[in-house]
Amino acid sequence: MNKSRRMISLQAREFAAKEYAVLIIDLFGTGDSQGDFSDANWTAWRQSLLSLCRALLQQGFTISLWALRCGTLLALDMAEKSEIQFENFLMWQPVLNGETFMMQFLRLRVASALMDRNAPREKTADLKKMLQDGHLLEVAGYGLNPELVNPLMAIRANQFKKLPFKKIAIIEVIGDSQKGAPINRKFVDELQHKDFDVSLQSVAGSPFWSTQEIVEVPELITASLQCI
Repeated sequence: MNKSRRMISLQAREFAAKEYAVLIIDLFGTGDSQGDFSDANWTAWRQSLLSLCRALLQQGFTISLWALRCGTLLALDMAEKSEIQFENFLMWQPVLNGETFMMQFLRLRVASALMDRNAPREKTADLKKMLQDGHLLEVAGYGLNPELVNPLMAIRANQFKKLPFKKIAIIEVIGDSQKGAPINRKFVDELQHKDFDVSLQSVAGSPFWSTQEIVEVPELITASLQCI
């Protein structure tokens, strides 16, 4: 989130310039919200999103969702459990399999332990079991609450039967020599087969959510405006 805030703010300003109202959410335990990240849990995050959407509807807004990375799965989970018909759903570099993502993240702790002779040797499967048993883990300086991580690991984007969106747009950010993720193409093909209005495109740029320095991807902003 810290690496991404620059791009989120730039995009939000561009949306606002086109007369869209934009609400950027710091979920519990993140950003300027109360609580520690280690206290965050999936159910509370989902309920916060749902409550905000309902409040916007009461004010007369129609709503499009915009998500980055794992926010995609949170938005899909919330949307399926809501009674709301959304307009667009814009996905930036979506995570479509929560378990695959978390297992990759847990490898950071495994790699760190290999650099420390005094640290116990762990496997990602061991760490996953600890989370499933209800233990809080620290990875890369973040306390992972089992009540946040375990629901995430159980979610895959293709499991949702209810997708209350008029249009879905997925945008990948890839380097010059890279190709798009096959899982995104497969997901789009599955949705198109079910007659959903869904698009997939790639823009050139650096993975701003994980780069060492803060970077911008102007092509992503332009493409997002066109999608909406």
